[in-house]
Amino acid sequence: MTVLKDDWEFNVLGVYNYRKRGSKEALFNFIRDNHDAITGDIVEAGVYRGNTLLALGMFLKEIGSEKIVYGYDSFEGFPLEAYHEYDLPTQFEALFAEGRLSDEHYRAVVKNRKWRESLTKEAMTTDSSSTSRNFDDSNLNLINEKIEILELNNIKIVPGSFSVTFSQSANLPEKTMAVLMDCDLYESYHTVLGALWSGLSTGGMVFLDEYYSLKFPGARIATDEFRENVSARLEMAPFRPGDFERWFLIKDD
Repeated sequence: MTVLKDDWEFNVLGVYNYRKRGSKEALFNFIRDNHDAITGDIVEAGVYRGNTLLALGMFLKEIGSEKIVYGYDSFEGFPLEAYHEYDLPTQFEALFAEGRLSDEHYRAVVKNRKWRESLTKEAMTTDSSSTSRNFDDSNLNLINEKIEILELNNIKIVPGSFSVTFSQSANLPEKTMAVLMDCDLYESYHTVLGALWSGLSTGGMVFLDEYYSLKFPGARIATDEFRENVSARLEMAPFRPGDFERWFLIKDD
């Protein structure tokens, strides 16, 4: 395996630098501390350009783990037909009115929307809410080239729409230790959580990249709905002042 040592190497190859404190620190710490104790592989739902997928593959090699990373993505951007009313930015108003967002969270949502609309001169929509727009600039060939450069043989990419790939058991790991949810949308969260939960080992983690979001309300709504029917703890990772809150689920049984 090619070992990256300096920040610029991570930057050039577009790999999340897990050696520094960052947004997914809790996920990498969990894997490091539990890869021998908890059965199962790692799943990333929402690969985009492979930033975290590659990092997970490298990290597993470095800690001596034989686990596999499964990466799921359509590699075609957001599925327009899968947009749900809960994905509309205006759903944040409803969440706040119901007491499901903190004052600080809602103020940040409003400020983000105001600034983005001021700069773009257009109303904020699900398509335009992210700086990556609708993620249609993903490049599977480029990701595969980077996998070759890094000499990673522990990554399995499953391309296709979630409604198809997650409905076929042949596409899923037999057991899962940790899941990175980075798929933004209400229906995507519901599909992935529903498909993977039974195979998630007790004590396993689901890292919720958009549970605290200024752009995608559907992820929180879908997660809260899912939690009503399963035994799981919702926990917030430690974070520094000025950082986003980071949340995850731990499966109880």
